[in-house]
Amino acid sequence: MATQVVGILITHWHSDHIRGAFALFQECQNAKLYHSCALSSNEALHLAAMYKKDVFAETDKNIREFVDIVQYLFKTKDRDRLDPVKAKHTFFDHRSGPQTRMIALSPSNTAVTQAISKLVESKPTDGSGRVKNVVPESENLNAVAIHFTFGEFSAVLGSDLEETGNMQTGWSAVFQSGIVGDLSLSTSSLYKVAHHGSETGHHEKIWSDLLAENPISITTPYTRSGLPAPDNINRVTALSSEFLVSRDPNSGKKIKRDSMVDREMRAIVKARKSVNDKMGHIQIRVSCKGKMSIAANENCVRYNSPM
Repeated sequence: MATQVVGILITHWHSDHIRGAFALFQECQNAKLYHSCALSSNEALHLAAMYKKDVFAETDKNIREFVDIVQYLFKTKDRDRLDPVKAKHTFFDHRSGPQTRMIALSPSNTAVTQAISKLVESKPTDGSGRVKNVVPESENLNAVAIHFTFGEFSAVLGSDLEETGNMQTGWSAVFQSGIVGDLSLSTSSLYKVAHHGSETGHHEKIWSDLLAENPISITTPYTRSGLPAPDNINRVTALSSEFLVSRDPNSGKKIKRDSMVDREMRAIVKARKSVNDKMGHIQIRVSCKGKMSIAANENCVRYNSPM
């Protein structure tokens, strides 16, 4: 039931993480919308309003999604449903019965400041053309990664947080902040692998400080960037008891089309690439004692450690 949803988290502004949020938020009337702090900055809201005016634009759907939410809350006079998030934000902490707690590991203050500065740079000057991709790639600096606890079980949800080489941003900032010890975060047996398993989403301390030995790891592919690549898969699989990906990232299987349609497509496009559009579904059920049961449909790919 939509009324049972109490919170929706937009981890960051990239379209594969925000698309559909407005429709979901409208349906779930009792839900708060949690979002990275930089999204509620004046810079973000001004940029969103500016590009929203261009009704013919197709390059800023992620911005449109967020500004639709903001305008909806102004219209309904329900602005308290927006809740900005940065590192150490506690979404909930229930102590009666099995402890149930969710904590934001990121973004750091420095990451929020940098994300806002990138948004300022994206603002078009007078007479300039539209920026094709308004939301900068560095928005991953601003991604919200999560530590979740339920009884004896805990999980790390890595979002798209990446390692930057800067101790004040990315995964380095998580460990530099001392959050693991300060909040007594338990080691986790389940890991939603950061940034689709990419090398930039990897940090050794994720595996040594946040995760139990040989956790179950899961992720989604990002076809445009070819993630996770074979070496990414090998690395994560070697560190995990099992690595589940919700769709085959290396599928080259061609989709059969009507011959006339295929001929017309060859005539009008310069290049084309087959995309495996069969998205899988991974379901994980957990008891408060930490016992997990995993179900995955036939479109998922499961990689087992050679241990």
